[in-house]
Amino acid sequence: MEEKASMDAEVTRTARKQLFGFFEGGLAVNVLSATARLGIADHLAERPHNEVELSDALGAADPEIVVRFLRVAESMGLVRRSPDSGRFEETPMLTLLRREDGSCRNTVLAFTAPSYSRPAEMAHLAVLSGRSTTKQALGKDLWEHYADNLEEATWFAGAMHELTNTVADCVLAGYSFAGRDTVVDVGGSHGVFLSRILLSHSEAKGILFDRPEVVEQARRPLDDLGLTSRVRFIGGNFLREVPDGGDLYVLKSVLCDWDDENCTRILSCCHDAMGTDTPLVIVDWLRPDQSDVTLDSIDFLQAVLVNGRVRTLSQYETLLHAADLRLNRVLRTATGSDMPATVMEVFRR
Repeated sequence: MEEKASMDAEVTRTARKQLFGFFEGGLAVNVLSATARLGIADHLAERPHNEVELSDALGAADPEIVVRFLRVAESMGLVRRSPDSGRFEETPMLTLLRREDGSCRNTVLAFTAPSYSRPAEMAHLAVLSGRSTTKQALGKDLWEHYADNLEEATWFAGAMHELTNTVADCVLAGYSFAGRDTVVDVGGSHGVFLSRILLSHSEAKGILFDRPEVVEQARRPLDDLGLTSRVRFIGGNFLREVPDGGDLYVLKSVLCDWDDENCTRILSCCHDAMGTDTPLVIVDWLRPDQSDVTLDSIDFLQAVLVNGRVRTLSQYETLLHAADLRLNRVLRTATGSDMPATVMEVFRR
């Protein structure tokens, strides 16, 4: 009896430790966000700093709070203290937060911004209602919030740039866009994915289709790449219509942001624009039938934020059938990658 009570007590202690560990995880997210916002990585990239030097560089009021903050960052592996000088130095993880191409800084900022964190704080209401909590938390839907909050919108666009480049590497290695004169990127944001296709296929031209204000923001980065002469910029609403005349259509990371009803509308608009032998290439997450902690977490977050979801293959097939489309083949192009992406090639029925 005493032995069982002792075992039960140990199980409870372990469970309590695990439970309270989640609080540390929540703080770690906030420290990660603060590290990115403060530009710690850029300061320490120049040279190691002590707390007074870093306080001066940041314009902070009190070096003591800075060093208290840095101790937490050190425990997370974001910074380290030199055993010789005692100054704080960058770590490989911190270098990913520099303000430069190829970093993860925008991704960290976007995914810890109020547009994500505030709806997530109301996750219990999403569970009860089955609907996104974004309007309750922000007073408007996510895309309206970005339209009114330029800084967060810039972070989100930067995050999509960072993630899209990773996904594009995998997709272009596994799927050929050769022989397609005009590629229409539906909901193509700032044109990162379309630019990668065009840079890999010099004979191709593109149509970038998204909301008018988003398309306008894409002109400069595509001009910097020397691609504007090969791209038509068209603003519109893919819930109503999609430009015709394409030899290949792309939906990258679009359907995961919408519920089934709106996905059917988007796919139906693509169907109406496509020719009989024109492929629609869907690039998105594909949730396996068994549990996957990463995709399950993304799936729930999509529900909380935008009424979206990470779908299984059978769920995609149901959507396609409703839009009079058929699935031709599935390519899991990112096997072994830390950024999984699946290509689904679709044609009209």
